[in-house]
Amino acid sequence: MADQDPLSPLRSARKILAAVEAAEEVGLLHAVAHGPATADELTERLRLHREPLLALLRILGWHGVLGERDGGWQLTEPYRDLLTGPPGRSARPLLRIERWAAEDHLNAAGVTAALRGRRRPTEIPDAELPALADAMLTGARACAPHLARLPELRHRTGLADIAGGSGGYSITLCRMFPGLTATVYDRAPMLEHAAPAVKEADLTDRVRLVPWDLHTDPLGGPGETPGGAHDAALLSHVLHLLDRRERVRLLARVRRILPGGGLLMIHDFLYEEPPAGSALAASAVDWLSLGAAYHPDTAALAGELAEAGFTLRRTVPLSALGTTIAVGERN
Repeated sequence: MADQDPLSPLRSARKILAAVEAAEEVGLLHAVAHGPATADELTERLRLHREPLLALLRILGWHGVLGERDGGWQLTEPYRDLLTGPPGRSARPLLRIERWAAEDHLNAAGVTAALRGRRRPTEIPDAELPALADAMLTGARACAPHLARLPELRHRTGLADIAGGSGGYSITLCRMFPGLTATVYDRAPMLEHAAPAVKEADLTDRVRLVPWDLHTDPLGGPGETPGGAHDAALLSHVLHLLDRRERVRLLARVRRILPGGGLLMIHDFLYEEPPAGSALAASAVDWLSLGAAYHPDTAALAGELAEAGFTLRRTVPLSALGTTIAVGERN
């Protein structure tokens, strides 16, 4: 028997993801999440064409996403745990980010543009945000408890949550720390989505939403002095969107709103040498396709922090998330 094509696993993974994305898009995942449904029921309820639906059901069954029971189809247990649940627990919205990224950035065209000195847009277009904001909230809420375990965060009173995505970090951390207030600095469309979540959490008096542009706007209010409102700041999955000059510039803007000894938390991709063929190694292609050419090792980050007026104190790997929290302090 001939050896398997070495590219076959890559093609297979992308095709499976495409099938799951399509099922999410037409409402199929939601329809089979909590009990079996027959193909006839799904055809009528979702107003789909029967033959391609049958084919998709079989494909998802082959790959263990769906299973047949009592003549109907439903999510298998692993996928039910992954793709259902309340906001902040379900990974289903994250499929929308994967779909957008695959179409706009994570491809050879982006890498080619970077190699020829051109930068592709580093942020999700405003028109896409309504469909993706839930995914931002999901990811932030899932990651926030890891930040809460940092002893350096205890007894802090004012968090600057910078482009963190739908306010998920601020909402979760303020609920976990009664003495904490937070300001979310983000694009206006993201804040429009964050506002109802803040209200639902009954945190409108403790979480402030401030429209802010990643590339141009200062942080803090007019005339605000260091330490006036914030003694901690969070940058989550922001630095890898920028080139080195922009990263240092952003870090310097963060430094201006913190007092001496102020806490800086960076939640991003940071590792020394990822295993060959791993998802971590592959993620470097994502950054290059954005034109960032980001090299996520500790020494490089420490150097950029020092240039911006911070000291890197320690790093905390989060193996389950494939990311790291870097803990720094304002000089």
